[in-house]
Amino acid sequence: MSTITEHLTRVLDLITPGQPVNLPLSDALGCVLAQDCHAALAVPPFSNSAMDGFLINVADLDPAGTATLEVTGDVAAGATARIPEPGCAVRIMTGAPIPDDPVPEGLAVIPVEDTSALPGPQKLTPTITITNYRGRAHIRPRGDNVAVGDRVARAGELVDASMLAGLVSAGVAEVSVHPRPTVTVLSSGDELAPAGVIPGEGQIPDSNRPMVAALLGEAGIIHVTQEHTSDDPREFSEIFTRAVTESDLVITTGGVSAGAFDVVKAVIGDTASGADMWFGPVQMQPGKPQGAGTWARADGTSASVLCLPGNPVAAFVSFLLFIRPAVDKLRGITTVADLDSRPRVTAAAGVAFPDARTKDLIVPVRLAWGPEGATATPFTRQGRGSHFVASLNGVDGFVILAPDTPGPGPGAPLQVYLT
Repeated sequence: MSTITEHLTRVLDLITPGQPVNLPLSDALGCVLAQDCHAALAVPPFSNSAMDGFLINVADLDPAGTATLEVTGDVAAGATARIPEPGCAVRIMTGAPIPDDPVPEGLAVIPVEDTSALPGPQKLTPTITITNYRGRAHIRPRGDNVAVGDRVARAGELVDASMLAGLVSAGVAEVSVHPRPTVTVLSSGDELAPAGVIPGEGQIPDSNRPMVAALLGEAGIIHVTQEHTSDDPREFSEIFTRAVTESDLVITTGGVSAGAFDVVKAVIGDTASGADMWFGPVQMQPGKPQGAGTWARADGTSASVLCLPGNPVAAFVSFLLFIRPAVDKLRGITTVADLDSRPRVTAAAGVAFPDARTKDLIVPVRLAWGPEGATATPFTRQGRGSHFVASLNGVDGFVILAPDTPGPGPGAPLQVYLT
């Protein structure tokens, strides 16, 4: 029986990101960089004022830091830089340019509140009195944040809103990224009725398929196809073959245990079919039956195939443990987290947790935050139940309870892996 860590390693070994493509920066949001990015522009690209105020020569101030100066003009943001003549001041706005290469010594911007001028939109006055010089220049030098040629983003990092702003500011117009993966979610079983359809006799709603698709969306996958097949091997084979032809990753739910009608294991476990699959138990509850492998395509390439159990809570925790790291790697993220490096918090058990028995017990939990830190409570009163899908709402993470040990009591410290 594989451990959780062993199966995660097995899964990640199957995954390879797509070959890099070049995209305009405007089209790269949500992609992962395949190469480092370097600044084509300095940030800021020119020296500029950090305040609304008046640009002066400090030498014109008296020992008390005051002076009355002639105002010779305005410099707004986007205008041409000007240097005040001795005995003069130039009104200047935040972000307006200041002559540089380098900035002449002795220049300073005096904030408007340290002058006799009124704040806000006002007519330019012939003179201005400096009432308080605090010793600061309030000038942002060219390249104060980033110099031309500096690395501004690393390969393996996600192009999100904050990175996008930085790359635009640094003059980066095109980036090399890994292509957005395509994923198919395939549920199987005669007992499943589509979401929104009243189940027939002996049927239950197909909650796994939309749940896994939604989890993929939360993980940054936007190209998701949802399919369902009955337990008929021919139908499953037809839909599955199309899925592995069109997708980088196929995720199945159900049909991997020891049932007489477990079609997934029956069809793609056949090595003659082009599959190189592993099916077996993982030392965890829920989620013991798992599958992972590749499927060879006619063109010599292959698709990755990951098979989840059919019980909804088992599918949910299996996604968090195995699929999410696999998806991150498929996208090109280089900091794929193993269990030891995943985001987690220490929380006190809010109630008694169940014993783990003979396998690692995965318990989804909700967190509550108070003055003394976080408190974790199980997603159900029993703390277990692979079919209790209606109790997953509001889950913040999960804990892994070691086998053959008593369940933690109220107040016991727990390591909560965040979702």
